Amino acid sequence: MFYPVKIKDGKGKLKKVLPSKKLSKDYWENYFGGLQKRVPLHLKRKGPKPENPAGLPHENTSESVGNDEFSLD
Repeated sequence: MFYPVKIKDGKGKLKKVLPSKKLSKDYWENYFGGLQKRVPLHLKRKGPKPENPAGLPHENTSESVGNDEFSLD
């Protein structure tokens, strides 16, 4: 819960009043927006996904293991 904030000028004259609903809305938007910005750099995607991550063998190369090489017999 936020209380309304009164902003006064140098002479003490009331200049502006910020209502509690606006303060609450701004706070929660900033809170959740800040969480999205705190994603570690190594988790952010900067480009297209690599075709062969971590050097895994491709399906159509001689490195791949065929289903017929292993049997349960």
